[in-house]
Amino acid sequence: MEKIKNLKLNITFTALLVVLLGIVLLVWPENVIDVLAKVIAAVVVIIGVLQLIGSLMDENRRALGIVVAAIVIIVGGFLFINPNVLTTIVPIIFGVLLVTHGVQDVSLAFAGRKAKSDKWVGIVVLAVLSILLGAFCIMNAFGIVKFTFRLIGIMLIYDGLSDMFIVHRVNKAERGVVDGKVLRETDVE
Repeated sequence: MEKIKNLKLNITFTALLVVLLGIVLLVWPENVIDVLAKVIAAVVVIIGVLQLIGSLMDENRRALGIVVAAIVIIVGGFLFINPNVLTTIVPIIFGVLLVTHGVQDVSLAFAGRKAKSDKWVGIVVLAVLSILLGAFCIMNAFGIVKFTFRLIGIMLIYDGLSDMFIVHRVNKAERGVVDGKVLRETDVE
């Protein structure tokens, strides 16, 4: 019974932390994105420094290793100073993918037209939509990342609140059980 009480306390505490994290992501997504991007950039710089140290110790590949390490350190420093560059890369990659597929689909639609397909116009419409969505990803990459973090924040708030509700319902039900017998059936659903 004590283990169950500790478990419920841990779940409730974790749920509160998840709700707080969700609120932070919902209210301040830019700050969270900035911090995460800077942490990643700092890791890149550390990797570059470690690579530089290793290159200085390796006489066989010293010059090439130093150049590569310097490039990694410079890129990490650039990303640390400009964290938005790092956070916008992913939506831009997906945007390019969408545009590329859209252009391919337009080509397929016209191939279908040559083959006398009566559905080629619908294929063009779908292809143009892919191109527009890709362009939106490319032009509004940071906005997409910010929206995603807010959406994750909402999901975390839901998760934390639902965990607290579930723990409350189970506690209420357990108070109605003594020696394995249900005393109040309304508490158990």
